Amino acid sequence: MASTEALVEGPLETGDLDAACALVSEAGWNQNAADWRIFLELGSAMSVKTGDGRLAATAATLPYPSGFGWISMVLVTGAFRRRGIATRLLERCIERLRAAHSVPVLDATPAGREVYKLLGFRDGWPIQRWRRRADGPLPSSNGTRPLREADWPDVLALDAAAFGCDRSPLLERLRQRSAGFSCIFERDGRVRGFLLGREGRIATQLGPIVADDEAGAAALAAHAIRRLPAPIIVDALERHAAFAAWLAACGFERERPYTRMALERDALFGDPGATIAIAGPELG
Repeated sequence: MASTEALVEGPLETGDLDAACALVSEAGWNQNAADWRIFLELGSAMSVKTGDGRLAATAATLPYPSGFGWISMVLVTGAFRRRGIATRLLERCIERLRAAHSVPVLDATPAGREVYKLLGFRDGWPIQRWRRRADGPLPSSNGTRPLREADWPDVLALDAAAFGCDRSPLLERLRQRSAGFSCIFERDGRVRGFLLGREGRIATQLGPIVADDEAGAAALAAHAIRRLPAPIIVDALERHAAFAAWLAACGFERERPYTRMALERDALFGDPGATIAIAGPELG
């Protein structure tokens, strides 16, 4: 039945969130309804439905104000895979971002990377997902303290320099969702780094983590770890070897790699030196 059933493309709407979360669960991903609302409120999300209204596939875009935007949440339920739906949705996302004069960017799994390369996406930053599956020794968090309202302008400035643009509407949502563990790192009386994050379907995601060195990033992560039960995930740039070694010493294990890719562009936006960990492959 599924192989011949007619499908209809359209916008993903609030009433579809339960079905969209079911697609996430089927894929084993970590997003929840609050993550889907980010796309509905700040970007756009597409759906593919059967004739009787069942959700078969999704995709989303999240535009940023400096000439680039994210593609993510490309999901297809098992019965409708291998029909070109994911590729068609990806092309729709590219068209949407290009119409807004934005360079499409995404964080690809190894399997997805091979597909995206054929479409003209070029490799950028290697990223590694780390997962802490069980509680263990609590690391030191010297130099950190909880995030305060007065710190917010400094946080936004640090993130804009690291990410490549002002994304304060997204960060405000992450601040609300990480109120129990968000923090800043201070040195010489100045804010030198920060950590935000969010609860997920199966684990808490730490990120973005922005800092002027890896020791500061480790202290920020330690602050959060001391306040959170496992499981915890961190998507860290591979270039930060000392931070990776610190994660391993704290009981994190390598789970899967990602590659940040941009369409027909070699140079990525932002500063990989200050970007220690991303907000997540769906958000950048």
